[in-house]
Order: sequence, then C-alpha cells, then structure tokens
Amino acid sequence: MTALITHEVAMVALQAGIQKAKELDQRSSLSIVDVGGHLVAFARVEDAAFGTIEIANNKAYTAAALRKSSDTWMSLSQPGQELYGIERSCARPFVVFGGGLPVTVNGNVVGGVGVSGGPEEADVAIADAMVAVLQAK
Repeated sequence: MTALITHEVAMVALQAGIQKAKELDQRSSLSIVDVGGHLVAFARVEDAAFGTIEIANNKAYTAAALRKSSDTWMSLSQPGQELYGIERSCARPFVVFGGGLPVTVNGNVVGGVGVSGGPEEADVAIADAMVAVLQAK
C-alpha cells in the first residue's frame, strides 16, 4: 500500500514552510498535493501575490505527476529540445522552473509540494522544509 499524506501531517509541513518563508522574508503561496495531484493543504503567506496561488499548485502537481523536481524540465523544454512545449501539453500546465518537489516514502512518490512567490532559490528552500516534514512522518 502506498503511504498517504494525511491532513494532519500536511498542516505541520505547511507550518514548517511558513516559518521558512518568514525567515527568508518571502511572501509565498505553499501547496501540498497527494499522489494523484489533488490538493491536500494550502497556505498563502500574508501579502503573497494572488498569481502565486495557481503557480504553487501547478508546481506541486508537476512534481507529483512527473515524479521529479519541477526544475528538472527547464533545459529539456527549451526550443529545439526533446520536451519543448511540455508545459502546455496537458489541460493543467506543468511548471518547468524550481519550487516543486516530489514527496517520496520508501522510494515511492506519494505527492508533491509547490512554492511560489520568491526567487527560485527561496521557493526551493521553503519546499525543502515542507518535504523534510512530510518524509519524516
């Protein structure tokens, strides 16, 4: 049986992400999805731009759906490369820049997290904080 991301653990992970966002002084949206890409938990830190909401959700979805960090696809999705256009290949867009990470338990992807609002390095740091909680529980 595949491990599930419970609401209780997701809320703890969101708190870790919010704490990291505040530490980095980032106004971000944070998203956690399950193995099917369905939203489990979400938070929007004070004054995060509303455009970050959908991007965070799509980063989490991308990480869960493609089972790799969202930035994996950047170089492969450039014009002339083998996955050019992947970000528009489905009804729900894939994100090809950093901030989306898969959540794995015993080598199996059980979901994804996505963060949007800051520079890529900050989004990844916040996502890392969330994944650490989700993979530890």
